[in-house]
Amino acid sequence: MKSESSSRRGHTLAGVCLALLALSAGSLGASPIAAASLSPAQFRTQPLCASPRRGTAGCLAMRLVSKSLSSADLRANAVRQAEEVQSGRTPAISNKSVPGGLTPQNLHSAYSLPSETPASATQTIALVDAYNDPTAEADLGVYDKAFGLPACTSANGCFRKVNQNGKTSPLPATSGEWSTEISLDVQMAHAICQSCHILLVEASNEYWGSLGTAVNTAVSAGATEVSNSYGGPEASEYASLSNAYYRHPGVVVTVSTGDCGYYNQACSETAAANFPADSPNVVAVGGTTLTGSGESWSSTAWSHGGSGCSRVFSAQLWQSTIADFSATDCSSGRSAADISAIGDPDTGVDVYDGTPAGKGDPTGWGVWGGTSASSPIIAAEFALAGGARKVEFPAETLYSHAGEGSALYDVTAGSNGSCSGATACQAVSGYDGPSGVGSPVGLAAFSPAGSPVEESSPSISGVAEQAQTLTAAPGEWSASPTSTSYQWELCNASGGACTLVSGATAKTFVVPASALHLTFRVIVSEANGAGSGTPSASAPTAAIASDVPAISSITPSSGVTGSTVTITGSALAGATHVKFGTLSASFTVLSASAIEATVPNGATSATITVTTAVKSVTSSAKFTPTLSITSESPGRAAPGASVTLKGYGFNAGSAVSFDGVPASVTSVSATTLKVLVPAGAKTGEITILNSAAPIGSTASAGTFTVA
Repeated sequence: MKSESSSRRGHTLAGVCLALLALSAGSLGASPIAAASLSPAQFRTQPLCASPRRGTAGCLAMRLVSKSLSSADLRANAVRQAEEVQSGRTPAISNKSVPGGLTPQNLHSAYSLPSETPASATQTIALVDAYNDPTAEADLGVYDKAFGLPACTSANGCFRKVNQNGKTSPLPATSGEWSTEISLDVQMAHAICQSCHILLVEASNEYWGSLGTAVNTAVSAGATEVSNSYGGPEASEYASLSNAYYRHPGVVVTVSTGDCGYYNQACSETAAANFPADSPNVVAVGGTTLTGSGESWSSTAWSHGGSGCSRVFSAQLWQSTIADFSATDCSSGRSAADISAIGDPDTGVDVYDGTPAGKGDPTGWGVWGGTSASSPIIAAEFALAGGARKVEFPAETLYSHAGEGSALYDVTAGSNGSCSGATACQAVSGYDGPSGVGSPVGLAAFSPAGSPVEESSPSISGVAEQAQTLTAAPGEWSASPTSTSYQWELCNASGGACTLVSGATAKTFVVPASALHLTFRVIVSEANGAGSGTPSASAPTAAIASDVPAISSITPSSGVTGSTVTITGSALAGATHVKFGTLSASFTVLSASAIEATVPNGATSATITVTTAVKSVTSSAKFTPTLSITSESPGRAAPGASVTLKGYGFNAGSAVSFDGVPASVTSVSATTLKVLVPAGAKTGEITILNSAAPIGSTASAGTFTVA
């Protein structure tokens, strides 16, 4: 890294717009300096990485550093920090207070963003950087806690770190400069998309082969967005690198345009656009100065944000045919940027970094910027919107919304260098080099033009119970969808904090036993030839109930055989059998909590049992029939013989028939009838009809045989 006097990206903080008075250098351990609260005029901006050599990339982050730290102070701090690392101690944290830069909440307000969407939990944002940051996950934990973000850790499956070959070890050597870059990248991605998965892929070094391999590894590992906060002046030999490493159709690959202004003029380096931002395979992200508060924000082109016309790559038609492109004077060359977001460190973002950068700069909290912040922000916004949605060149989607005020903020002021009146270095109305098509407003700019739009939300039918099948209905969509995709998500009992269920991409879903008391929702996306529409979420199900059945009541508790009884309880949807005592009954499942059963002929006073595939459960109360034939003796006799009927509800008005032939009754009690088998009787049921209470009819459970 170079000092403030260096020509590379150094500039003072004239007119800092943020409330930076809270930024404190804190205690610097054994160092004799301990700065109090500093005014904005006491800061300078410092690039993290030195100018890249040919064949390598440099990181594109910048940070604010207190001017009160002299060169001698920084050297002393660097020695102390190095000694701490070498001795195995955790380096002391210098700045322990959040400094007052842009917070996640500020960014969401400025860009009108939700913190999560139906699609965001299905997205994986990869951050590709060089070298290892040993405190990346821990630093993210501090950041998340400070701003109330959901934890993103390796333990909960949100965060992963691998080397350029996709392995968890060995990790590259540690570089303090790139470690700070990594903290910025990871924290910006999670600040924007708080339910996305984070994949940190650490290349072995800053050579293009290593960084490019890391990009390919990220895509192979399932990244839906890949952010690259590095670059270097383009060279003709880089042409082959574009397709080898950065062409991933259907995956969003964002790249920072640089921090040295138009053609790197601010750094006295090679006058060229930056690679890989100049590749048409990527989304080139420029930097803006972002100011405002609450619901009122504005952006101008950042004076050090990168832009330029490529001399290596041609502009794709989706860029070269946009109105105002000719004003860039890029001719047929590719122009960077495509889109823009906050990059100016003077209006920068809060970041926490616990790994010393190596030059004695304070550790802990600070304000960072550079187009290194811009790239992960845009990658995460794509993730909130559901990713590339099968579009080959995701940047093309942005151009299809050019000029739409509801989708893009048109950056019309500011410049990043001298380009003889061309718009390659000057922000103007419409497309321009520094800001591209502008800065996003909400997520509309990430929807492919002509793709389906939800008109009514998806819904879920079925029983919210373990082992039951839920079925999704996609809702109504415009633009004649030709395909539908489903993704089931597991949510908490209130329907929030949803995470995707791996492999659950069918229209139907069987509720697992592990989901007890939780809920589910389904994410639906419709697609047509133009691409996939913005995914839409159903309302959550009711809390998942146990599949172990239970009976809470039977209503009524008495009645004539052939009448119906409602059995209420839980987990009854899977009922396969219902019995009154030992007798099977016909039944209808009304819901997971109710069954309607018919009292079988021959029923006695007994409990009711419901059987499911999981278990049989018996009512605590008994059902007592008011009219029932429970037995007949003998069960076989000739006409004229006497037969005794046992049961309930008999009276003097009970009329008895043998297969429809009336019989005479010779003796009566409430539980016993003696009858004579009538002449002409045939084998069949014995029936009783009561004309007095209990009014009704009943039949024998078995068949009486006429001898």
